[in-house]
Amino acid sequence: WDPIVKYIKDQHSAYLRKELTAQRERYIQDTRIHCCLYFISPTGHALKPIDIVVLKKLSETVNVVPVIAKSDSLTLEERQMFKDRIKEEFAFHNIRMYPYDNEEYDSEESAMNSQIKSIIPFAVVGSERNINVDGKVVRGRQNRWGTINVEDERHCEFVYLRDFLTRTHLQDLIETTSQIHYESFRAKQLLALKESSAQVHGQGSRPISPSADRELSRQSQRGAMNGY
Repeated sequence: WDPIVKYIKDQHSAYLRKELTAQRERYIQDTRIHCCLYFISPTGHALKPIDIVVLKKLSETVNVVPVIAKSDSLTLEERQMFKDRIKEEFAFHNIRMYPYDNEEYDSEESAMNSQIKSIIPFAVVGSERNINVDGKVVRGRQNRWGTINVEDERHCEFVYLRDFLTRTHLQDLIETTSQIHYESFRAKQLLALKESSAQVHGQGSRPISPSADRELSRQSQRGAMNGY
């Protein structure tokens, strides 16, 4: 997981450098990672110890959405039991999955998030082939037990996942990254920069740049207003 976390932080760092330049661009290209899909093996039993460790690490730096891969290897009853067990482990190990609770959400947004949380982790089936089902060409898989239509909600939850990522929660994913994960990263980086500059300045070198100092002051004020 270290390379993944490093890549996410590298994107935060690149965005922060652009923010602190003297002649900042009017529109900064956003390369920050707004969502991480974590695929869980369809064992039907429980999360593996490595899953728990990785999910804890990732959830500290990015919005994590858990997905059960190859869910067609489970019956509908097994799939639901597996989902319930995974949710219990999330709660037991205090692993926060996206979407998060927010008191600022209105009743409609809260209801939508509750519905999504009842589905998560999404159980999906993947396919790169088109098959013919009742005279209609669809994306799916065919095996000795029958045909699996990827876009049929009775077969898998790919449609829910697609709508979740590209329609209902796209903007919220971006805002959550900016307001929670990136803000936390930026505050730590600016504080470390100021402390490092203060130590060097004590030895007669140049202090922290004015733009970074102003940004740190604004960050401190926001933290005070939010009770941090």
